Amino acid sequence: MTVLRRLVIATVLVVLILVPTVVLLAITHQPSATWASMGAIVGLVAVVFGGLEVGIITAVVLALLAPVAIVAGLTPITGAALMALMTLMVGRMARFGLNRALMLVPIFVAWPMLAPVPWLPSSVLDLVKHRIDTKGVKLDAWGTLFQGSTPHHAGRMHEIATLVLKYNRLDHTYLAWTAVFFFVGTMFMVVVGHLVARKMHLPATSVSRTRREVIPYTVTITVLASVGTYWFLDHPKQTAGAFFIATVLVLSQVGEVSELRLTLERVAGTIGGALLMMLIVTQVHSVSLVEVFGCPLPVQMIVLGAVFGVLAVTARFGRHQWIYYALIVPTTACLNGMTVKQASDVGTQRVIDNLVGAGLILIVMGITVVSAHIAGRKASDGTSDGQMSASVVPAAAGSQGGTSSS
Repeated sequence: MTVLRRLVIATVLVVLILVPTVVLLAITHQPSATWASMGAIVGLVAVVFGGLEVGIITAVVLALLAPVAIVAGLTPITGAALMALMTLMVGRMARFGLNRALMLVPIFVAWPMLAPVPWLPSSVLDLVKHRIDTKGVKLDAWGTLFQGSTPHHAGRMHEIATLVLKYNRLDHTYLAWTAVFFFVGTMFMVVVGHLVARKMHLPATSVSRTRREVIPYTVTITVLASVGTYWFLDHPKQTAGAFFIATVLVLSQVGEVSELRLTLERVAGTIGGALLMMLIVTQVHSVSLVEVFGCPLPVQMIVLGAVFGVLAVTARFGRHQWIYYALIVPTTACLNGMTVKQASDVGTQRVIDNLVGAGLILIVMGITVVSAHIAGRKASDGTSDGQMSASVVPAAAGSQGGTSSS
């Protein structure tokens, strides 16, 4: 496949992924409509690696999990428990080779759990529109947007903003629309992906795994992801926790611990992408919010994320996978700029999260390799002993037979 053809396919995919967000944004005028693109990515991956049935089930499960995750994020223990349940299911599905089809579910559910985009009431939207039209609003000033010039007005809007951020997680309208955003985005790409896969006659990609391969993988992702979720919910100033969850799940492998080069390539690409994102975020002060369908959005960041997304998908079909991982990091961060509560700090936190996550994965992988080596030696010793016993028994039987005949 030529580079031009890969570029065209990647561009079409990115445009299709953004379609549900544009439609739902026009309907609701809410920044959280961007979650539909997350669902679209999940749906595409699910239908490619698992087929139509798995894709439909994934759409339903993701739509049900998203509002539950928002409520579970109220306390560290409930958030960690939900993450443990999701990763245990991913580990179980690895037995049938479906972990890649479902892996993105806990990754993208981590965003509404750890850094939910608020549902803005009409009064807040009107204030934002007014500020954009008169003074302009920068992305890094999103958190201080409600500090107006009039004390009474500023105090009132600050009170409204505080209540929105505090009680959004229990708002029925917000939770219901969250489920709709994820379901519509996922189902849209499930249908589109199924039609494309059927026309292109794509082969099945799921590979069954043995229990011996699945158990270390399941333990790794469950322990690291659930502990990480607890930590980030218990330390709300750490705003890039969802990136840590993504790092753990993306870098963890099933039955491929011997392919050290592949894992190191993924780690290097992810860290390189984090450094690239850190450079991008240093310019976040110059990114202005723009009113789109009555909703304030960092359009420059979204366009930049779409460009990185096209390049990442193009690189995915290439030989050097580290390029894909280096590009997918800024893609995810730029397309989800509104989920970042402290945009100016996310670059540094992103690098730290990747370093910690990658280091933990390498440590666990080393332990797994050593354990597998020890288990293999024991198995080979047991086989040697069994063969020796099998050769001794016939000899002894023959000796006894000769004695009795004599």
